[in-house]
Parts: sequence; C-alpha cells; structure tokens
Amino acid sequence: MKAVKFAIVLLSMQLFIFSSTMAQKQFKALLVTTTRGWHHESLHAGVLAIQQLGIKNNFDVVLWEDPKGFTDKFLEQFKVVIFLNTTGDIFDSAQQKVMERFIQSGKGYVGIHSASDTEYDWDWYTKLVGRMFYIHPPIQTFALNIVDDKFPGLQGFSGNKLWTDEIL
Repeated sequence: MKAVKFAIVLLSMQLFIFSSTMAQKQFKALLVTTTRGWHHESLHAGVLAIQQLGIKNNFDVVLWEDPKGFTDKFLEQFKVVIFLNTTGDIFDSAQQKVMERFIQSGKGYVGIHSASDTEYDWDWYTKLVGRMFYIHPPIQTFALNIVDDKFPGLQGFSGNKLWTDEIL
C-alpha cells in the first residue's frame, strides 16, 4: 500500500512539474533552414544557438527544412517563422501565399543572414526583408550604440561593444 501511495505521489509530482514547465512556454517558433543554393557552414551552430535561446527564454523551437506541408493549418501553432541561412527559391506559389497570410495575420518573421538571399522573384518577400543580398559587404569593425540594454534580444551587448561583421 505504501508503495502505491509513493508511486501516486511521485507520478503527481512529475505531472505537475511537466505541466508547469509546459505552461511557461511563451510561444512556438518555426525555424526554417531550407537551402536551394549556398549552404553555410555556420547553419548547425545557428540552429543550436536558437534552440538554446528557446530554452533560456521559454519558447519552443521547431526545426524544419522541407517546405512540403507549409500550410495555413500547420502554421496555426506558431507565432513566428525564422529563416536561418535560407537560400534560393524555397517556396512554390501556394506556399508563398501561406507565408503572406501568416504575416498579414499579425504573426512574426525573423530573417537571419542569407534570408535576404532567398526568394528573389517574390516581390512581397523582398518588401518583408527590406533588401535582397547581391554581394558580401566588406567586413568592418564598428561600435554598437545600444539604446535599450534591457531588451531581451540584446542580452550581453551592454557597454557599446566593438563588433566585427559584414556591414554596408
């Protein structure tokens, strides 16, 4: 009898911990890594970094490379779509419309690095990204001017650090 009570208490505690951990998740992000051109060596490290950001900041990251199944129904579960080092023409016209509806519904998009080297023939996407990639700009070192160091996306960037990167 004691063993049964102990098992029930243990199971209840595990369910409580599991459900409270799940309840703390803020949102679900779809991480798209499809490439139809250059495949960046840093892609794997980027995936790991975003997964770690999800763990640290309580959001789920779903890794996804194959654009089949990119439908309105599938995207309902996500608050943001992240294009990480995507390249080339990754969506057909139906999938492009799905992405347009997703953004127009008020949900988010994050494009990282070569996301601007994706979907050159899709004017709507070019407007979303702001500018397409045509040539690597020179690598330069510059000082970051952090206006709001309390913003979660700028953790570790306080103090106007020097940064080296490609910049126009």
